[in-house]
Amino acid sequence: MGKVDLLGAAHAALVNACVGTSKRYRNFPLRTCSAYRATSRTDYNRLTMSNRVLRTISINFPFVSKAVVQETDLTTPKAFFDFDVLVIRPYPLRRLRTSSDFGVYFGLKDEMERKIGEIFRLFDRGGLVVVILDSVDKLTVRTGGHFGGEVHTVTNYDFLGKRFFLSVRNGHGNRIESLDLAEPFSRVIKNSSVEWTAYLVDKPEEFHDLKFFAQSGAHAFVGASVNLGEGHLVFLPNMKKVDEGEFFRACIDYRYEREGTPKPEWLREVFLPTLADADAAVAKAEERIVTLAQERDDLARNRTSLLEYQKLLYEKGKAQLEPIVRRSLDLLGFATTPGEVISGTNYEIDGRTAQGSTPGILEIKGSKKQIVLDEFAPFVTKLLADLRSTGIQSKGILIGNGLCELPPAKRLGSATFSAHVKDAASQHSIALVSSVELYCIVCALLGKEEVDAKAIREAVLTTKGYVDLGRFCSELPFKK
Repeated sequence: MGKVDLLGAAHAALVNACVGTSKRYRNFPLRTCSAYRATSRTDYNRLTMSNRVLRTISINFPFVSKAVVQETDLTTPKAFFDFDVLVIRPYPLRRLRTSSDFGVYFGLKDEMERKIGEIFRLFDRGGLVVVILDSVDKLTVRTGGHFGGEVHTVTNYDFLGKRFFLSVRNGHGNRIESLDLAEPFSRVIKNSSVEWTAYLVDKPEEFHDLKFFAQSGAHAFVGASVNLGEGHLVFLPNMKKVDEGEFFRACIDYRYEREGTPKPEWLREVFLPTLADADAAVAKAEERIVTLAQERDDLARNRTSLLEYQKLLYEKGKAQLEPIVRRSLDLLGFATTPGEVISGTNYEIDGRTAQGSTPGILEIKGSKKQIVLDEFAPFVTKLLADLRSTGIQSKGILIGNGLCELPPAKRLGSATFSAHVKDAASQHSIALVSSVELYCIVCALLGKEEVDAKAIREAVLTTKGYVDLGRFCSELPFKK
């Protein structure tokens, strides 16, 4: 048996398995069993549609059909406008505990908005977008912490617009009333196992021409549609099991039978008043969008840079804590240098300070526990090695973020350091600085408060043992 015969036999077997042996399905261009089980010659003609294939991608909504491209979230690299149908069920926002609130916010904002352009390009191509209504999930952050500031919100519906979620309410149920029996998707709802988990209470401002065709109660709508350019947007209730045959027949009805006549080539030669002005306005708007996007990126980077200071409260290690400590000391005018290996030795220090009455050498420690003697002792050896190498007596400065998992208000003062470390620091003329109190100083500087940076530098460079930076802070940036 040749290759063609083998393929033909396999095709016939699939057809027989899905739609039986009726002669009218023998030449059926099979894509999926459930989606293409036609029940009449009209359905058959709809599904073939001159050999046009209904390409479908689904985000977070499962289909049995293997022909559907299934993705878990909006980070997929696949371009939505490369498909005929896009199905999206909003999914819970992923909050990464390892990042700051604003880091999470900007990450989620990018995830929710990155595909908006592709969705509208799909509409321009006459495509269909089906949104399966599910619970709203929202993250809110405030620019000024507990001091106030602007409130920023991201939701799992932002791919439809920043204010769309205001029209959605969470809830559970399975009772549904059809408002338009002629609507193709009404048959989908009727023949599926529906368990709605959200509903629309009004027409979102982004889609004011929305038409409702199903409701779960008074002013609680779970089925709706709207024309957008050449395409369509449909809202459906959440479902435990969808009748895929009815679903794809409804999709084909929207995608092809409601499709307009293709524009003839000669239409380009036909004059339409103010069209050139409209094109120019669109071009200018796109330029502004690019400029605003660049401005937003710059502001986002600046905000991310500011949030780095919060690492003084919870981070540890060379890659995370050390850079932000040096940066914070530079705000105070210490003029730090990066970490280095002392010349002629194998000892590594975490940086130096060049500004002030005496040069300093930095040791930066973070720990879930107190900073103890085992962590302190090697620093004394490093100071002696540097003295032998350079001939210069430098001030030892140990910045510690001990007990880093506790709220900052519970580790003010010298609690970061053990009693043995405090005694040893006094004996060896080493300054002990709490990174929590350093954070308080940073907040005062950023808040434009009057801070005597020179006095702080001299306190650090002349104190033997714990340096009380708290006395330089008029207000704490966190609750006691």
